[in-house]
Amino acid sequence: MYLAGWAASAGALATLILIIRLLRFGERRACSPAGVHPAAPDGDLDYGLLRCVSRVGDLAFARDVRDRLRRNGVRATLATGHDGMVRVLVFADEYDRARLLLAP
Repeated sequence: MYLAGWAASAGALATLILIIRLLRFGERRACSPAGVHPAAPDGDLDYGLLRCVSRVGDLAFARDVRDRLRRNGVRATLATGHDGMVRVLVFADEYDRARLLLAP
């Protein structure tokens, strides 16, 4: 009888953790600022001369962001990481301008 209570508690806790992780990692997040690269063992965040200006979970939305930057004269491209998130990349010298264009 007591084992069923523990199993139900563990199942509820696992469900809550899963929901929180989905909510946390499913939202739009900005990438690291220029020159600062978080440690990634697989090298996922190293794009050479390019810097990540935005990271989104939807390819169509990422294309809209890229097109908005291009219309304003900022060279931008897209890259998909191993986590499935789509990154909008710009050159380092255009990073600040791109962030201003994308500011709410």
